Amino acid sequence: MRKFFVLSVFLLALLLLLPLAALRENPPSLPVLAESTVTSQNAQTTQNTESFKVLISETGKTETLTREEYLFGVVAGEMPALYEEEALKAQAVCAYTFLKWRQKENSDKEYDITDNYQIDQCYISEQKALEKWGSKADEYSQKIKNAIESVLGQALNYNGEIILSVYHAVSGGITESAKNVWGKEYPYLQSVSSVGDKLSANYITTVDATKEKIEGCFSVTLPTGLKGTFTDFKRTSSGYVKSVKICGKEFSGSEIREIMGLKSTNFSVTLKDNIFTFTVYGYGHGVGMSQNGANYMAQQGSDYKEILAHYYKGSQIMRNS
Repeated sequence: MRKFFVLSVFLLALLLLLPLAALRENPPSLPVLAESTVTSQNAQTTQNTESFKVLISETGKTETLTREEYLFGVVAGEMPALYEEEALKAQAVCAYTFLKWRQKENSDKEYDITDNYQIDQCYISEQKALEKWGSKADEYSQKIKNAIESVLGQALNYNGEIILSVYHAVSGGITESAKNVWGKEYPYLQSVSSVGDKLSANYITTVDATKEKIEGCFSVTLPTGLKGTFTDFKRTSSGYVKSVKICGKEFSGSEIREIMGLKSTNFSVTLKDNIFTFTVYGYGHGVGMSQNGANYMAQQGSDYKEILAHYYKGSQIMRNS
């Protein structure tokens, strides 16, 4: 009887311990994710509880839009819909991050953000987007909506704070630091390589100008023979023009870009047959994510998280809401 009792106790203990041993050897397959590595699957379950007030330039009125409506309008207006889906996802995260950053900046205003791309970021209505895409409307519309849905609620943070997620169309092969452009240091807006931009059809553009145009635009008198008109080019480490002298009068690269209608401040000037030719590299201010560079990275197999990590150094993707 005693032997039977001891045997029963042994078997009972064995039955209790076996499940524990099994758990130690075969841990759960679902990963425990940090908040900074939210997956697109988690993002898909995010409930839309946000709406935003957008100041529409054309009417001067403020429209209240859901998060999805606004992001669709920004991605459709800011990035070609034919781009890779991972690039579109990166754009959606950037657009949402910038929206949240601007909302905080505009806390004392009656609107959260404007649709003016020169101030904030471009927004177009879904109807305008469909008209723009023509026969591709259904395909592009669904493609962008899918991209947005997969990253919904994700925003870029640095040390727990929403970042200034600026972006541009095409860099000069290397992006620019925010300090060189706006005079303020942002640790996540530093110069990085963007090699795919050199393959873009928009990488190089040119603008021609006559002697009379240069004199009129910059209020200078050009020398006889025109040689020596542009001197003392000063550039950033990324190649963008900080300043240059025209007939001894100094202008910033930004001033020349605006006056001459150049696509970026990364340019050189040559003279031939009494015509000045500005050769311009890239399109935009050059800070943050290059949209063309993001598409190139996506074509090479990078996902949106890798794209954003490349262009916004030290930032993290976190679920904002």
